[in-house]
Amino acid sequence: MNQKFPHAVSELRGAFIAGPAMSMVTDELIVKPLSPISSISLLSKFNIPISDIEEHIVCMGKRRVTTLYFTPFKFQRRRAKEKKRNREEPFDSHSFQQLNSMAAKQMSMSLTLLVDKERKRVIYAESGKDFVETLLSFLTMPLGTVIKLSGKQSNMGSLTMLYQSLEDLDLEFLSTKSCKDMLLHPKSSAVELYKNLHPLVDIGATKPTQYYICSSTVENTQCCCGKTMGWEISVKKDEDVDADGRDGVFVKGKMRFMIRDDLQVSVVSSSTFFAVLREFGISDASVLEERNVNVGEEEVLHLLKRFLLSKTPLTDVFLGELNTVDEVDLDLKVIALDSVEMVQSQTEKEMRSDSGKMIVKLFLSKSNNKVLYAEGGEEIADLLFSFLAFPLGSIVKCLGGCTSMGCLDNLYKSVEDLSCKDCIKSEECKAMLLDPKLAPYFGTKNQLLQIEEQVPCKPNIFYCSSCYVEKGPYITGPRTCSHGIRSIQLSTVNKKFPDEVTELEGAFMAGPAMFMVTDELIVKPLSPISSISLLRKFNIPVSDIEEQIVCIGEKEAISLLKASLISNSVLSNVFYTKKPKQMETKPRRRIFQAHDFI
Repeated sequence: MNQKFPHAVSELRGAFIAGPAMSMVTDELIVKPLSPISSISLLSKFNIPISDIEEHIVCMGKRRVTTLYFTPFKFQRRRAKEKKRNREEPFDSHSFQQLNSMAAKQMSMSLTLLVDKERKRVIYAESGKDFVETLLSFLTMPLGTVIKLSGKQSNMGSLTMLYQSLEDLDLEFLSTKSCKDMLLHPKSSAVELYKNLHPLVDIGATKPTQYYICSSTVENTQCCCGKTMGWEISVKKDEDVDADGRDGVFVKGKMRFMIRDDLQVSVVSSSTFFAVLREFGISDASVLEERNVNVGEEEVLHLLKRFLLSKTPLTDVFLGELNTVDEVDLDLKVIALDSVEMVQSQTEKEMRSDSGKMIVKLFLSKSNNKVLYAEGGEEIADLLFSFLAFPLGSIVKCLGGCTSMGCLDNLYKSVEDLSCKDCIKSEECKAMLLDPKLAPYFGTKNQLLQIEEQVPCKPNIFYCSSCYVEKGPYITGPRTCSHGIRSIQLSTVNKKFPDEVTELEGAFMAGPAMFMVTDELIVKPLSPISSISLLRKFNIPVSDIEEQIVCIGEKEAISLLKASLISNSVLSNVFYTKKPKQMETKPRRRIFQAHDFI
């Protein structure tokens, strides 16, 4: 058997080194994984300015390989002397400070930073697949999960207000008790892959799917037979198909990656390295410093938060104060939106002919150029709350790759670039990152956007009394147990329905009901009395209020989604436009529809 292959292979040849991978070879034939950061020490060693570096491409044929083989061995002798000298040097006590406990090592990832000491910023970081896959997994996380993990001080503007208003909403306004928990703790369609990622990815983002008899994924749901489903079924794990650990969950092989401060991810390359230095105007290697850091749970959580708000998340997390988060004035980012005419008039007849759209009434302050609040049925609340279940990757795709949220767009674009270089493991993995689906039963009939819902899993269970006695109930593939009993297929139920329903869609909000939505996306049951506090808050007289009706379809829903990501005044930025002067002399009730501003 050829031992260079992980499986039983009798053929000759093969390779000693796994791939794809990049290596660097020094003039003395020191071979190690490619790390452009390591080249800084070479530049410093020989006192070579960065501007003096020139790049050549050569082809290695038989002649050059033969020349390398018969190179004089003086370099080897010199290297042997250096090794001997190093062994005689006393052990550096500082290395003790870099040791962590075994548990900490297992729960952290190593990261090498290239830091500009003068400007106190991270130029870029180098890592293996673990850290990169942690970043890529952010694209599969639902928006509600990100808000939950970021905490109430997330500074994510209207999205935080939307999440908090759901927390405060009485259960009687939701279709079932489970609906509130579904939206506050939304599942990812990639949750089953999280267990194969680095343990730090499982930072409480999403609980693995649990199954309960009879046929539900929610504990204590009532079965159609009248009994409560409280008997949890264990899931029998499949054998690891990548036991040698060469491939990751999303990326191929033992590759190393470069991550720029704005989260542009690429494969390590010396050419890219020197291009980055030239871009930052760095010509003197002495201003650069290499730092090795351990990435733990705290750093991952702060990266998750900062990469949506900042253009320099690596600098913020690894060179700044973790507990200090700069205030972000989201409305500074929507100046471009205000300059675009967001609404157009529409007749009553045209509005009635728009099938599949919602009609919402707006109450505006004419003097403040502001939407005070909107009034609508349970459909508008269902639409807005459904945003919390959207994976970040699907949001970027829905908005055409332009969310204006920190480094989210860069991370998304990096997946496209890595895919072009054949670094992504499969087309399925690529789709899971660039076009992630909603988790099963997290879709709603009022969503309006073209985000697909994952097909629910239909697990198999052994309906065998002997197996129950030996192992308890457990889920497996479709096969026959050792007692000759064939496994049967289960169906999971949609928790948005009070009865046993296995179909998709449904609605999170119960109806009929009326809701009010403030400009910053605080959603609560309609109460005209509550509007009085808004008038007092903004010191608006009742005579200044104007009423308008808008129609919300797919384009308007996309506009609301984007504005909710970057604005604290969502409704005003989407629906409000100043009237031309010639029209202001004749105030009248008008009907509007929002333009898409993507």
